[in-house]
Amino acid sequence: MISTGLFTQSDIHTITRAAALAETLTLGFFHLPADVWRSEPYTLFTRRNVSKNLLEQGTFAQVIRYAPGQDRTEKRDRRERYGVVLQDPNILMALLRSCGHDLWTLMLFVLTHELVHIVRFTRQNVDFFASVADRDKEEKLVHRMTREILAGVSNTDSLITLYEKPYGLARPNSLYQPISTGGFFDAHL
Repeated sequence: MISTGLFTQSDIHTITRAAALAETLTLGFFHLPADVWRSEPYTLFTRRNVSKNLLEQGTFAQVIRYAPGQDRTEKRDRRERYGVVLQDPNILMALLRSCGHDLWTLMLFVLTHELVHIVRFTRQNVDFFASVADRDKEEKLVHRMTREILAGVSNTDSLITLYEKPYGLARPNSLYQPISTGGFFDAHL
C-alpha cells in the first residue's frame, strides 16, 4: 500500500488470492459446480482500470453490468457481464484507520459479498435494476449470506461486526450501474 491511494502489485497479488478463496466459498455455499466462474466469468477492476466516473465515496466495491466493447476481435460471447470495481482509495484508507485488519481479510469479506450478489443476479433472478427499497433489502440479505459463508474464517467475525456498526467501516455496497464499455475495461487483475 502506498500513498497514491492505488493498489500496488503486492496488493493485487493479495487480492487475487482472496478472490480465489471467495470464489470457492461462494460456490460451496450455493452448491454450484467448480467451473461456474469459467462459464459465467466476472471481472475485477481497480481504480487503474476504470474511468473516474466509477469512483464512489463510502464504498469498498460496486457491482456493475457491462457489455464488452464491439471493437473486440475475439469471438467471445458479447452478452452483458458482471464486474466488481474495487475502490482502492476507500479500502486503503479504511486499512490505515484500522489496527486490527489487513488487506487479505478485508478483501475476502468484500469479494465474498460481491460474488454473492453476482450469483444472485445470474442464478437467482434478482433484479439488477431493483428499486432503492428492494436494493436495501437485497443488501441486508446478501450481508447475512456473507456472514454465514465466512463464519469461522479467521479474523472475519470481528470485521463483519465492525461493518454492522454505524461509522465502523465504509459499507461494501453494491451500486447497480448498467454501463456499456468503450474499451476502458480491458485490463484485468
